[in-house]
Amino acid sequence: MTIMAEAARTAGQPADKPPGKTRTSLRQVLWGLVLVLALPTVLVAAGGLYSSYRAEQEAIDLRMQDTARALSLLLDREIEKSVLALRILGQSQPLAEGDYEAFYRRAAAANLADSSWIALFEPDGRTIFNTRVPYGVRLPETRRPEVLRQVRETRTPHVSDLYVGSLTGQRLITIDAPVILDETVAYILSLAFSPDVFQSIIRDQRIAMGWNAAVLDRSRQIVARSRSPERYVGQMASSNIQEALASSPEGHLRSVTLDGIPVRTYFSQSPTYGWTFVISIPEAELAQSAQRSLFWLMIVVGVIASVLVMAWLLSRAIARPVDQLVTAAQSLGRGEEVAGPATTRVLEFDSIKKALVEAGTSVRKHEQEREATLAQIAESEARLRMALDAGSLGSWEYTPSTGIYTSSPTCRTNYGRSPDEPLTYEKLVDAIHPDDRQRQADAFARAMADRTDLHLEYRITWPDQSEHWIRVRGRTRIGCDGQLSLVGVSQNITERKLAEERQALLLHELNHRVKNTLATVQSVASLTRRSADKGGPDAWDAFLGRIQGLAKTHDLLTATHWTGASLEDVLKNELDPYQDPLRQRIRLRGPRVNLQPSAVLALGLAIHELATNANKYGSLSVSEGRVSVMWAVTTGSNPPTLLVEWVESGGPHVKPPERQGFGTKLIQRGLAQQLGGEIKLDFAPAGIRCVISFPLKSVAVDLDEAGDEEERYAS
Repeated sequence: MTIMAEAARTAGQPADKPPGKTRTSLRQVLWGLVLVLALPTVLVAAGGLYSSYRAEQEAIDLRMQDTARALSLLLDREIEKSVLALRILGQSQPLAEGDYEAFYRRAAAANLADSSWIALFEPDGRTIFNTRVPYGVRLPETRRPEVLRQVRETRTPHVSDLYVGSLTGQRLITIDAPVILDETVAYILSLAFSPDVFQSIIRDQRIAMGWNAAVLDRSRQIVARSRSPERYVGQMASSNIQEALASSPEGHLRSVTLDGIPVRTYFSQSPTYGWTFVISIPEAELAQSAQRSLFWLMIVVGVIASVLVMAWLLSRAIARPVDQLVTAAQSLGRGEEVAGPATTRVLEFDSIKKALVEAGTSVRKHEQEREATLAQIAESEARLRMALDAGSLGSWEYTPSTGIYTSSPTCRTNYGRSPDEPLTYEKLVDAIHPDDRQRQADAFARAMADRTDLHLEYRITWPDQSEHWIRVRGRTRIGCDGQLSLVGVSQNITERKLAEERQALLLHELNHRVKNTLATVQSVASLTRRSADKGGPDAWDAFLGRIQGLAKTHDLLTATHWTGASLEDVLKNELDPYQDPLRQRIRLRGPRVNLQPSAVLALGLAIHELATNANKYGSLSVSEGRVSVMWAVTTGSNPPTLLVEWVESGGPHVKPPERQGFGTKLIQRGLAQQLGGEIKLDFAPAGIRCVISFPLKSVAVDLDEAGDEEERYAS
């Protein structure tokens, strides 16, 4: 076409072309083309015989080798079906429960293959039953202990070569598969069947008359054969084939069959179980194929010659119309409007040009529509990606019939994988927490069976062994190939789950603390009321003061998020209102001790009562009065004890009270009942001395000081 276009372009040059330039017409080019093609025609025809024969031979070799390879894979699939059936049968509930009779009935009804039976062995070789005989018949131990030992040790199925049964005298192939219960090989299932299974495979292929096909086991023994199987099954393959298989798993060679027929043999060994499919074509039939190729080659040569003659005859009629069509085609290729003369004066060429004009219009229209559609698709995909990324959603699709699972990078990230790491459905199931796997499997099966939406949350374990929560949503759909699949999104909701757990914990803790606080307020109110009933004039003010002290203690705990507070902070919280600017009136001394929240509340109330009493009647009621608070941890006692000593000095003369006051009751009830503490009050004339002690098991202690100060007692 390039030569014709160039010639047409040259022929269409204007007449005022500068002289001295040679012009060649399309007619001259076509004449030269005919002469050029005529000379090598004889050489092409002569070389065509050999090349056609070689091409035919290579095509036959390639086709037959592919056929042998496909049939060898068919052997693997046929064996694998039986292995899979044994594995499924080995997962039966009766076998797991040890109900051999029920399992015998199930195995007998399986009908895994014609002329076959199933036997169940213990790993040591004892025969439990054989479906070839009724259940309960006493059977001898297996005569294949080495095979059973191999299956037990490797925990993988074993396929035997063809052999003759010792009891039946029948040619058999046996498949032995382990039954694993609780990570232990508990039994071995054996399926024995005759070579008729493989004979039927050959028969189903409808091997051509005169050809020969055979199935060989790993020992190169003939298991099935298309010609005279009753004569040759059980014999070894020819030495040529055995040598070829020893050097390569597949290939072809010239050989002679066991019948004495010269053939070209093609063989392929199955990759999984090592069985071989062999197919042979007689040499005589291949020679006939070469003759047919030669015949058709001669016909092609004749057609080429006829075409050359027709090209010579029609050269004068197509020069100018071709030039016009080339111009129109070039315009179409550039996307331009097809223009030029209205007619080429040739009816067929006019039809072609009209088609080019219409094609140009249609191409431009379709190009515009395509660009608009692509822009819409790109915009839609961008919006979808932005929406999924904004919600941290990963998209996925699972097709149960094929087992194919596809996922987006975000989806793989949700499962703890890198965006480029492949994620199969099996790996996804393995990542699910063992307690949630059955629930996930049931939800997927229910959604697929009922065609309903999937809504599910479950825990997964990332490769770094951290635990996370995943929420999945899905909907069924039928693809263009007719396959039913489940399409949806996944989201990592670990933070939400943790927040919910923290919220529940906080609500529980808040409820507990509110109850404790209300109980404390109720106790204070009850004791205050009794004091008021006995004639206490300042009962209401005392009650308000105690509530305010309790509120201050709550503020102190709130500042530490209710993790507790130091003993020094509790004391300062109550005593700072009575402290002088030089901080000499109230002295605090002791190691750092962190109290639990319950101890903070109880001790805060006790210190509040002591401070209030000292402010009204004791040393804090006069400017010269002093209060000294010392505390220490005794590690020599059992259990260890925290001692707090309150000593007043410089105040009014102290007289022992005639009756036990409200503050003393509150201190003793709060510390003794809540913390197991002990109160010792000494109303010495020089000032009140109070020693409070309670076991460390009711508080959390953190000492900053060491040595003797940790063991000192208040004095």
